[in-house]
Amino acid sequence: MTATRGRGRPTVFDPDTQTAYLDLLRHGARLGDAADHLGISRATPNRARKTNPAFAAAMGEALEVGAKVRREGVPHGEYRYNMLKCRCDVCTRDATVARTARRADATTDTTAADEPPAETAGDIHPIRLERAAVGESSTSFLLARAS
Repeated sequence: MTATRGRGRPTVFDPDTQTAYLDLLRHGARLGDAADHLGISRATPNRARKTNPAFAAAMGEALEVGAKVRREGVPHGEYRYNMLKCRCDVCTRDATVARTARRADATTDTTAADEPPAETAGDIHPIRLERAAVGESSTSFLLARAS
């Protein structure tokens, strides 16, 4: 007499779950987010990808489509022009305007040589030997050691 119920653990990544996972990937979901949405381990699809060539091919196609969907979701502007190489009118105009503004800022900084430079974190300050005494504070010790 044979048992009517299956033995062992039930399959977590059955064909219906695989189809749902691939659909999520095609709609732009990331690998881990799609697995979390379906309530499966993030390692399960990768394990199936290594053991099932048909699923691996379908997953590769779904990842390509999903990357295109995510790319299309990025708003048009300078970032899309520079990073995604979009050359539409909007992206080209925004990149040109931003580049022109940066160039104008760079030229105004060099013409204003009469003004003292602004205090920034990257400024180099000279060591004042009349005030710096070794051992007074850790800062003066480090400044004296730096020279």
